Amino acid sequence: MAMQSEESADRPSASSPGDRLDSWKEIAAYLKCSERTVRRWEDEGLPIHRHTHKKKAGIYGYKAEIDAWWNNGRLRVQELEQSRTSQKTYRSVWLAITLVTAALAVGVVGRFAHRLRGAATPHHIESLAVLPLKNLSGDPAQDYFADGMTEQLTTDLGQISALRVISRTSAMRYKGPDKSLPEIARELHVDAVVEGSVERSGDQVRITAQLIDAANDKHLWAKSYERNLRDVLTLQDEVAQAIADEVRIKLTPQERIQLANAHPVKPAAHEAYLRGLYELSNMTFEGVKRTEQAIQYFQEAVALDPTDALAYAGLANAYYDQSTLLRAPLEVMPKAKAAAARAIEIDDSLAEAHASLGYVKLNFDWDWVGAEREFHRALELNPNLPRAHAGYAHYLLTLRRTDEAIQELHYAETLDPLLPESHVNLPFLLFNGRRYDEAIQAGQRGKDDRVLALSYAELGRRVEAIAAADRGLKSAQSPVIVAQIASAYALAGNKDRARTILSGIEAQAQKRYICGFNVACVYATLGDKEKAFTWLEKAYLARSD
Repeated sequence: MAMQSEESADRPSASSPGDRLDSWKEIAAYLKCSERTVRRWEDEGLPIHRHTHKKKAGIYGYKAEIDAWWNNGRLRVQELEQSRTSQKTYRSVWLAITLVTAALAVGVVGRFAHRLRGAATPHHIESLAVLPLKNLSGDPAQDYFADGMTEQLTTDLGQISALRVISRTSAMRYKGPDKSLPEIARELHVDAVVEGSVERSGDQVRITAQLIDAANDKHLWAKSYERNLRDVLTLQDEVAQAIADEVRIKLTPQERIQLANAHPVKPAAHEAYLRGLYELSNMTFEGVKRTEQAIQYFQEAVALDPTDALAYAGLANAYYDQSTLLRAPLEVMPKAKAAAARAIEIDDSLAEAHASLGYVKLNFDWDWVGAEREFHRALELNPNLPRAHAGYAHYLLTLRRTDEAIQELHYAETLDPLLPESHVNLPFLLFNGRRYDEAIQAGQRGKDDRVLALSYAELGRRVEAIAAADRGLKSAQSPVIVAQIASAYALAGNKDRARTILSGIEAQAQKRYICGFNVACVYATLGDKEKAFTWLEKAYLARSD
């Protein structure tokens, strides 16, 4: 809409979001209104920065912040300006207009003061999600950097035990879809969301973050941080600390130490680490190429900086993710163990490294005590790490503590509804716990035809089992999943189909690693004990999980 005379304020013109406006005059020109107006709007939350070494006139502003302020509060500001104009025209109703204007002003000030000066939140916030930070560089090739910053901010906030923080994996699904914040919050079951942007120029990094009360789409706080890339970890810790303060979360002494424990990084090494993280985070179930690329980036990072604990933790994770599904455990598990141990040696506070070591001890070393210790340590450091909860659930299942395992995995799924099923998911855990009816319900929700086929077969529902197996076989790519579907066919009475599938798996075993345990299970289901024990022996020697 258009306002009258000097109070006119059309939508800000398009521009590079990284530009800085260095005076009231430039800000007024950008907003297409008078200097008097923008000076007045400072009281309404217009994001203005002041040079600490100059007097009041020494101000500047960033277009990205001003755009965000304008887009989120435009209607209220326009209503305010209309009311001010009306005061000049209708003197006879001056008192009534003043009251309306005051009410509007209170609303505007409340809206933006929440964002910029830390006013009290409308209700207690106990859960949040960090939505994908926007890449403002203008270069899609820099997406890895913005995604990496999103993940690291999520990790920092995840260290706060009083908050439930949704994992990056699930939050990233909202990178493209245009959904309202209340809708996103309902789907993720969170009280608040953090959104913002990342802009990198050379070795300078700026993050603009906003905390939003998700239920009513109300901005509570916003701020920009700018640092040299060397201090990017400190920058992220400051953002996490500010958000914790805003939602009035009381940090434990350990959490305060963790959020103040950042150290300078070597820019080239950290960039290689972020690239590796990007490849690993976007890996598909059969992602051989992406894990290999991730490993190369992490190796580059540790070569550039042998004290980079994050890169070693990423390396451990990448090696572990290749085990069984993509590579023989004996080929990659010792490398995963060495990388995790080195990360912990450098920085014992890295939850991701302890989780990786826990997985290795559980599935490769068969060290139950050691695995439990590492998972407990990971969850102590980051109670919002889904991978650690899933690993601990797997540990509990191994010890046949099924009820506890299910409870743990349920919580992991509240943190990450898209939790990868590389080793254990809720339907398969329920199946292994012999809770077949519950496994079917979970399998139907998750569209897990493998679990449906196995569970129906165990319950003697052969027609349904074979139908589910037929569906599952069409999409299955991993020999592990294919072998489990073959077992379902055998259990359901279609042994010829099971043997045909088994022949194909054994042919693949001549060319690549195949988990012997899953092949043994098929032979056992077919009643061929001799071949079952032969493959179990192979699995034992290969330390299959």
